[in-house]
Amino acid sequence: MNKLTLLLKTQIISAGVLVVPSRKLYVYLTDRIGNIQEIKPYFALWKSVPCREGVLEIVVIEQDATSKDVPRIPKGTDGRALV
Repeated sequence: MNKLTLLLKTQIISAGVLVVPSRKLYVYLTDRIGNIQEIKPYFALWKSVPCREGVLEIVVIEQDATSKDVPRIPKGTDGRALV
């Protein structure tokens, strides 16, 4: 979001969208993905950046349902993933 804010402020882009999971969906994702609760404290900072025109949006997504009948995707050990 900081990069999008900078690009918007310098008029390199005219719009930016960040898609993040809800807190409810977050528990099913890797630890390396942030969620809306983690970035809320920064909203005031991003709103304070002067911008002549353009828009920044944050879209929060969430699953429709969960099921224990669906097999889990195993966690790997590649990259920074832990066993």
